[in-house]
Amino acid sequence: MEENGITAGEIVRFIRRRIVWILTASVLVAIAAALFTSLVYNRAREEYFLTFVVEFQQADTPFRYETLVFADNLESAKASDGAFSAIDTERMAANEDIRITRTGEEGEFPSYTVTVKRKYFSDRGQATSFLRAVVERAVSLVAQERSAARPCPLPFFPRGAFFWNKTADCAVTYTAGAQILYRQNTVSVAENGRSPVLAAIVGFLMTFFVIALFVCIAESSAERKKRLSERNGVPPASDARP
Repeated sequence: MEENGITAGEIVRFIRRRIVWILTASVLVAIAAALFTSLVYNRAREEYFLTFVVEFQQADTPFRYETLVFADNLESAKASDGAFSAIDTERMAANEDIRITRTGEEGEFPSYTVTVKRKYFSDRGQATSFLRAVVERAVSLVAQERSAARPCPLPFFPRGAFFWNKTADCAVTYTAGAQILYRQNTVSVAENGRSPVLAAIVGFLMTFFVIALFVCIAESSAERKKRLSERNGVPPASDARP
């Protein structure tokens, strides 16, 4: 060993002295990294999505699809079924963990995709039921029965009579009916996570090199103290070590 340095051969020798527990610690960290990535990190990033189209009986029926993910509509869907009582729709809306996108150019028949974080649901079945309720509540507000008034001539009066050109409000009731077509029977899963295998490899290598570095520093310091003690004629304390 040089006075102020350490050789490559000594680095290998220091690591070989502690190779068993260096490898043990590295393997344990690799396993922990893989489990954390798979069970915690990836689950938090997974999303459910549901794609659908809406066919209105009246082609010109306005549909503001953005309102589908508004807080009021989420609360309304939650209140529609007791099975949704544990879903935190307030947090879902506040954190913008639910969103809707439209596919299709202007003038084309569009499709819509609702995407939501997986963490709000117990399983895919609950997520499917909730997202369908969200869609159907929003569409029902648009497709609900509406009334309009139009003028119509009063009957049973001869031409030229005083009431011939008079009009009255005729109640015309119509329903802008709608049909919702879902692409999936069950929500699909969007995996936005990382590979547990890659996480394990990175965890193993980082742990190995970090522990190896500390081992080299500690062993080098011990070697230096031992040589100084021998040079000064004092029995080194390291000789008492098992």
